[in-house]
Amino acid sequence: MANKNQFEVFGVDIRDYGQLWLVAWRDFLFGDDSPIRMALDSKVMLKHADGASSCYQAGNKVSSAGASAPSEAYAVTDDLVLSRTLTLPSIAEADLEAALHLEVSACSPFNHDDTASGWRISRGENRHTLTVDLVIASRTAVMGFLGEHFNVIDPGAPEVWGSTGSHWVRLNGFGELARESDYRRRLVRSGALVAVCFGVILLLAGISVIVAERELAGLETLRDSASREARSAIASRDQLAATNAAISELNKLSQLLPNPQPEIFRLTQLLPDSAYVTQFTQEGRSIRLRGRGTDAASLQQAMTQDSAFSQVTAPQAISRVGSTGLEQFFLDIELKAVP
Repeated sequence: MANKNQFEVFGVDIRDYGQLWLVAWRDFLFGDDSPIRMALDSKVMLKHADGASSCYQAGNKVSSAGASAPSEAYAVTDDLVLSRTLTLPSIAEADLEAALHLEVSACSPFNHDDTASGWRISRGENRHTLTVDLVIASRTAVMGFLGEHFNVIDPGAPEVWGSTGSHWVRLNGFGELARESDYRRRLVRSGALVAVCFGVILLLAGISVIVAERELAGLETLRDSASREARSAIASRDQLAATNAAISELNKLSQLLPNPQPEIFRLTQLLPDSAYVTQFTQEGRSIRLRGRGTDAASLQQAMTQDSAFSQVTAPQAISRVGSTGLEQFFLDIELKAVP
């Protein structure tokens, strides 16, 4: 026959997983093996009828040397307690409390109003099974025992524990609410402290992010400013390099091309008072002169002997200028190369 439950997969109702999630959190905070409970639960001094006592915290025995326990519990003898151990699959944890109440009702030989019960849950090594230590006792018998051995007559004053042989289990319905309320207050305070610390961490992280963002914005501004200044500096450097290159070329040209001023000065020294120059043209080491004088041939001869000139030639013949007594001359002069 086909399974009509659309929420059932491989025989497991997946709607139970939400309940299992809540149970897991409850066990983490309030379970007998909870590490939170081990740290925050009050210590309990368990007193026995023979006068012995031992100190427990979260159901685990601790050293009682010099220890102060704000809570007290009374141990009832084994003859007043019915105990049994149940092994259940972990999937049953979703409805475990209801199942244990049914188990107590089925196993208790006492009236419903006279039945006190408690249990301790532990998990196997493979985490797939649950071990439940269950204890059942008669309230009337327990109160008679407390009054006889501990002079306790108020059922809401003490905690009452019964032994299963391997663990001590608290019987519900006596004075356990005081320690439970104290644990819940500590849990709330610790949770609030953790929340505040987490909030402070988030606040510090947020402030750090904001400060880092502002510093980054400042660095970006500096980077942009430095980039603009760098571009300006690069442009100035390129312009300076171009200017230096032009100056270098001019220096090279000035070294390659003779300065006409020394040559004009030299010609001024060579020309007699009876001669003068009407045209001076220089290209590199070549000079062309046109002038007039009384003895052009002697002037050409004198220039030929000058050590600065490598060659002096007359491209045109010397001619007389009318009746002035002057001769017009044309001379091409080649300067010696400077070593």
